[in-house]
Amino acid sequence: MTNERLFEHVRPWIEKQLGFKWRAALRGNSVDVQAGAGQPDAPLIGFKVDSAVAVAAPEEWLPWLRPVVAGLHPDQLFSDLGAYELSRVTLPHGYAVWGPVPNYVADRSSWKPVADRRPRPLTRQQFEAVDWKVFWHCERNAPLASFGIYEGDRLVALTTVGDRGESVWEIGVDVAPEHKGRRLGSAVVSAAGNWIHDNGGIIHATVAFWNVPSSRNMRALGMEFVFSALHGKKGPFRVPPQPLGTPLPGVAIQDLYPRWAMNQAIQPKPE
Repeated sequence: MTNERLFEHVRPWIEKQLGFKWRAALRGNSVDVQAGAGQPDAPLIGFKVDSAVAVAAPEEWLPWLRPVVAGLHPDQLFSDLGAYELSRVTLPHGYAVWGPVPNYVADRSSWKPVADRRPRPLTRQQFEAVDWKVFWHCERNAPLASFGIYEGDRLVALTTVGDRGESVWEIGVDVAPEHKGRRLGSAVVSAAGNWIHDNGGIIHATVAFWNVPSSRNMRALGMEFVFSALHGKKGPFRVPPQPLGTPLPGVAIQDLYPRWAMNQAIQPKPE
């Protein structure tokens, strides 16, 4: 079950995104679909807490969305299947549904940072020199704070703090590919989380379930999974990669399907 204390921290932010109240009685397999706040970059947005679901979308979409939502169990709606089915409604309007996106939250009671002196706040000059093709999960536009680890003069790990509103401050993190597996991510995330606490914010991060290494790191730092989100975003329909990481070091992983049986319609991401 969801940690109610952590959920209450982010409830005002969720309600602002939806444009209506998350009803206290919304429990069990309850679903609420309404005309919402209409975010310009994400006119459809949905949240799932345990088995309770709330979806906001433009009013003119609702006659087509409601049957889709009603025809799926909450677990189906917040899955690849749900993203596909909802996108049948949104794609004619130029939007594709992405998700589900797991959202993690921590406060002073749950936060367990690692003690590491390597992360340092980036200077303006250092921030302007960041290679955003490498550190693409981080906040590029005026983050509240940024912390990095340098080896020599090379940035090998970066985390940023983005203001999402209602005191929800999101951590974005990337580690240079050739430096993964060295706990660099945990170090910079700890620095960012400590900064958020010291400045009165709510620690928040998104980590996909298929990103096993990052999910493990967030959980080890005391971040708890609180809710999932779906977003209708402008642009093409995108799909997630295969799962990252291994159950145990050195364990062989095999595709269940042969290559010919995989989705041949998936195109490479443009450079």
